[in-house]
Amino acid sequence: IGRREELDELNALLTDPKTRLVTILGAGGIGKTRIAQELAVALQGKFRDGVRFISLAQFSTGDNLIPAIAAALDVHLSLGEDLHQAVLDELSSKHLLLVLDNFEHLVEEALLVRDILVAAGQIKILVTSREKLNIQGEVLYRLRGLQLPPQGQLEKIGTYDAIRLFLQRAREVQPGFGMSEQDILPVVQICRLVDGMPLGILMAAAWMEHFSPQAIADQIGRDLDFLSGEMRDVPARHRSLRTVFNSSFQHLDEEQRAAFRRLAVFRGGFTLEAAKAVAGADLKMLLPLVEKSLLQRDRNSDRFDLHELLRQYAGEKLSEAGESEKVEALQAVYYLEFVRRLAPRLKSVSQAEALDAIQADFENIRQAWEWAIKHRELEAIELATPSLYAFCDMRSRYSEGEALFDLARHGLSDPSATLALILLSWYDFIPDADRPKVFEEVASQAEDCLRQARAENHAKGTASSLIVLGAIATDRKDLKTASDHYREAMQHYPSLDDFYWVNMRVGLCYQSLGQHAAAIRSFQDSFSRGQALGERAKMGWSLVNLGDTSSLAGERAEARRYLQDALALFEELGTSGGEIWAGHSLANLALLDGDLELGRRLAGKALEIARQIHASAWIGKLSELIQQMEARPPRSQSLPEPLSERELEVLKLLKTDLDGPAIAGRLFVTLNTVRYHTKNIYRKLQVKNRREAVRRAEELRL
Repeated sequence: IGRREELDELNALLTDPKTRLVTILGAGGIGKTRIAQELAVALQGKFRDGVRFISLAQFSTGDNLIPAIAAALDVHLSLGEDLHQAVLDELSSKHLLLVLDNFEHLVEEALLVRDILVAAGQIKILVTSREKLNIQGEVLYRLRGLQLPPQGQLEKIGTYDAIRLFLQRAREVQPGFGMSEQDILPVVQICRLVDGMPLGILMAAAWMEHFSPQAIADQIGRDLDFLSGEMRDVPARHRSLRTVFNSSFQHLDEEQRAAFRRLAVFRGGFTLEAAKAVAGADLKMLLPLVEKSLLQRDRNSDRFDLHELLRQYAGEKLSEAGESEKVEALQAVYYLEFVRRLAPRLKSVSQAEALDAIQADFENIRQAWEWAIKHRELEAIELATPSLYAFCDMRSRYSEGEALFDLARHGLSDPSATLALILLSWYDFIPDADRPKVFEEVASQAEDCLRQARAENHAKGTASSLIVLGAIATDRKDLKTASDHYREAMQHYPSLDDFYWVNMRVGLCYQSLGQHAAAIRSFQDSFSRGQALGERAKMGWSLVNLGDTSSLAGERAEARRYLQDALALFEELGTSGGEIWAGHSLANLALLDGDLELGRRLAGKALEIARQIHASAWIGKLSELIQQMEARPPRSQSLPEPLSERELEVLKLLKTDLDGPAIAGRLFVTLNTVRYHTKNIYRKLQVKNRREAVRRAEELRL
């Protein structure tokens, strides 16, 4: 199944006159032998003397290599003749492809391959091995796992080779198996756990006779020995993944074994710098592991990674060596310091690169965070929190941010400045609908932290506690209390950075109270502070709030300018949450302006991003907005003098039960302004009163 692209590429290499030696490199069980067999059949007619396929798996020493080749060539010795020379003589006149399968345990005999290429100019050699031969002219072809669906994709997964192989084997042991909707995720998970390795997929699918896909996935995650089998037509070396891994591990020297097992503490890959700091492994130690197919290297990002099941195996070896606690501590210390060091870059022109760095190592950072909570490393947690919060906020990883800080909130339950900061970070990531459920609990924790911070005269702990209490008061609509808490918090925050966020919260209080001028002043001040810090994300959020507040104040042109600038900034930074918010606000403005095409385009783009990051609240809001636009008929003003945008707004409110003062309040204008627009509406519609105006508007679909 599959491998069409690989077969085509290897075929092209082996038929290229300039290429004489090709080595297919890959981990045990990745399918090297199978693809070599397929190539041997396909290329049989391309060579005058055909193809000779020689399996070397059964040989334990290099002494058997020459006899094996001689047997395949049907070489017969004369008395006293040297077998090595006889093989070279026999090959010298041949035009054939020699396939040497499973060469890894005989790499010390690689010079024989060189001798053949020198002595026989029309011979080509295809080698399969877990490590390269390291001789001149060798072309390496690294074989990876079968094709997997991209992360998050659950549609048409049956077209991917790894899934196809799983389903084929599953139907052999359980005829009629049809992948139900509930099976899709675990089947993909199984194929990911084995990294598309054909041997692992076949072993996993063989259990379908006894277990569901979800049970198989759970077992693989817990027990490497689960992936084993007793098929009589499968070589003993491939009857369990542990046997495959043991074979590779035994070919390492002591230094390489130590490096390999220590790499088990990494999650989601690692850099050379991290390997040096945590595992004591430099490039000279890592490259042999790559060459022996125990480690993967991404040349584009210059990162290294362990196959998940190899990581599980290495973890066992680490535990057996009694090094687990020590190396896990080194990993945690390294990544907590790594994320702390990125804090200044997150506030600079290098912000995007810093966010990318955190994203690349997010799983390592998550593991370090959990270690720090378990060991109550308060200082390390407090220093890492700003960067971790900024990343989850700017990259819209809200649910992950909520989970990380909730874990810390429960793990660090004693009142402290660190807990106050954690509470503040966690509360910001809780969905609005869920906040009322935790008001009492969080307020109690924040008050305890506030008392502790005041007793210790801890300025930042005091400020963080007050902001939490202010946020809860804001959500309870007690805006005066919220404003008081925020203003007191400002007195305890010495830095421009901290002051920015408190000022934003004050502006939101003013906005909720309908004091738009005061809110705009707060947001303009926040924008200036963000600009002074050189932090474009802060500038973007200030612009969004300026846009929304200007829209509420009836200043649509000004609102549009703010929001367009915010959207451009967020697109540049890759801040999905900001793109969604600004897009939603701009789409609302387009709806008010009657530009339904623009509104649908803006809302549609924002909805697409919201679905990508699973932002359920935004998905609901944007879907509702798009439905509003779809339901609204195109404006058809067959009037000698069309109504202005403001007159259309007044007309819309005239259709409700609101009286004049209420309409003025809704539009943030004076009653005289409403009367002026109403008079113009009556004149343009050629009616005498409100009832006639509403009826005429319906006729004209206004």
